[in-house]
Amino acid sequence: MTCRGRHHEEVRHHGVSCALRRPPQDAMSSDTPSSPPLRTKVLFGAVWMIATRWSHRLLGLISTMILARLLMPEDFGLVATVVAAVAIMDGFFDFGFDLALIRDQSAGRAEFDAVWTLRFLKALLFGGLLMASSPWIADYAQAPEVVNISLIMGLGIAFKGLENIGVVVFQKELQFDRLFRFRLFPRLIGVAATIGLALWLRSYWAIVLGSLSRYICEVLFSYWMSDYRPRFRITGMGKLWHFSRWILVNNVSRQLFNAIDRFTLAGLVSKRDLGYYTVSADVASTVTVDLMGPAGSALVPGYAKLQDEPARLRSAFLISTAVFIALITPASIGVWCLAPELTAVLLGDQWHAAAPIIGLFALVWLFYAIAENLGKFMTMSGMQDKAALIGLGRTALFLALFYPLFQWGGITAPIVLKLSLSVLEMIVLFSWCSHRLALPLPALPGMLWRPAAAAGAMALALTYLPLPSEFPTLATLVVKSGLGALVYTLVSLVLWLLSGRPAGLEAALTSLIVHRRAEPGAVS
Repeated sequence: MTCRGRHHEEVRHHGVSCALRRPPQDAMSSDTPSSPPLRTKVLFGAVWMIATRWSHRLLGLISTMILARLLMPEDFGLVATVVAAVAIMDGFFDFGFDLALIRDQSAGRAEFDAVWTLRFLKALLFGGLLMASSPWIADYAQAPEVVNISLIMGLGIAFKGLENIGVVVFQKELQFDRLFRFRLFPRLIGVAATIGLALWLRSYWAIVLGSLSRYICEVLFSYWMSDYRPRFRITGMGKLWHFSRWILVNNVSRQLFNAIDRFTLAGLVSKRDLGYYTVSADVASTVTVDLMGPAGSALVPGYAKLQDEPARLRSAFLISTAVFIALITPASIGVWCLAPELTAVLLGDQWHAAAPIIGLFALVWLFYAIAENLGKFMTMSGMQDKAALIGLGRTALFLALFYPLFQWGGITAPIVLKLSLSVLEMIVLFSWCSHRLALPLPALPGMLWRPAAAAGAMALALTYLPLPSEFPTLATLVVKSGLGALVYTLVSLVLWLLSGRPAGLEAALTSLIVHRRAEPGAVS
C-alpha cells in the first residue's frame, strides 16, 4: 500500500510511517499471509514490554541496592519531597496526548506536531512552576535543601519537553523492540551516572544529578532513534483535546492518589520515616506492578485497533485481563510473603523497619495494577469519561480520609486505605467493562479464582517452609522464590487442566509456543 497526497508524502519524508495514515481496516487486518495475526503481535508486544520494564526496573533495583548502602534514609526523604510535588503537578499537566495519537489510526504530521508543541509548552510551564514554588515546598517540608533540588529538577523537566514525538510510533505500530532500545540505554546511562555520583558525593545530589543526566540522554536518544523531526504547530489541537480532556481528569486523580500521601507526610513525619515509606512503596512497585504492568501497556494499541469489532474486542479483553491477573498475582503475594528477606537483601540492615511497609504496598499494587489495566481498556474503548470519574471518586475519598486515618493509625493507615480503595475501584471498573462488552457478572470471579488459589498455595508453602534459622538471608530468598514460583506454576497448571483449559496465561503461552514452532526455519 502506498502513501498518497502531498501532505501524506510530507509525513513519510519526515520519518512517520505510512502505517500512521493507513485506513483502520488495513491496520486491523490479520488475515494477510505476510503478517502475523494481531493477537500474536500483541503477545509478542507484551513480551517486549515486559522485557523493557524488567530491564528498566532491574537497573533501578541495582541502583537502589547500591544507593541504600551509600546514602542515608534521610537523603531519600529529601528527594522524595520534591518527587512527590513533581508527581502531583504532573497530573495537572498530563493530557494523555500520546494515547490520543495511538488511538487515532489516521493521525499524521499535523497531529504529531501539535502533540509535540503541547508537550514542549507543558514542560516549560511545569518546570517553571516547580522552580517558582520551591521556597514554599521547602518551607512546608522544613528542609531548605529542597529549594536547590527543585531548581535542578525543574530544569530537567523543561529540557525533557524537547523529546522527539516520533518515538510514539514504536508503540502505535507495535514496534516494541525499538521501544525496548529507546527506554533501556538512557536508563542505563542514568543509573551509571547516579551510582558514580553517589560514590563521589555521598549525598542526595547523586539522585538529583543522576535524574538530570537521564533526562538529557532520553531527549538526545529520541532523535537518534527516530528520523521524525517535529515542528512547532498549534493547529489540530481541538481534535486532540476532545479525547484528552478526560485523560487529564484521570491523570490528575491518579497522580494525587499516588503522590499526595508522600507529600503530606513530608510535613507530618521525620525525613527518616518518609524515606522508609517512599523506598518501601518504590521497592514493592518495582517487583510487582513495574514488572508486570507493561503487559497491560502492550494491549493498548491492540484495543485501539479492535474498537470497531465488538466480538474480537470482547475476546481480547477476557484473554488479556486473565493473563494480566495471572502475572501480577504471584508477584504481589510473593513480595508480601518475602518482605523481610527482600528488605535485608535489597536495602540492607539499616532498612529493616521498612519490611512491613513493603509487604503492605505489595498488596496495594496488586489491586491498583488490575484497576489500571481495566482503566486502559475503558480509555481505548470509548469510556474514558467514566474511567476518569471513577478515578476522581476514588481520589476524593482518599483525600477526605487520609488525615483522620493517619491520626488514628499512623503511617500504615494510609496504605490500608489505598488498598481498600483500589479493591473498590477494581470492582467498579470491571462492572463498567462488563456492561460495555455484555459480559456476565461472574466473569471477574472466574478470572480471579485460579490465580488466587495458586497464590494461596504458594503463600502456605512459603510460610511453613522449614529452613534453619542460621540459613543465610540471600539463600533463603533464592530458595523461597524458587519454591514459590514452582508451587504457583504447578497449581495453576493443575487448576487450568481441571477447568477445561480456559483462555488465560496458560493458553496464551501455548499459543505463543505453537506459533514460534510453526515459523519457517523453526527447530522441530
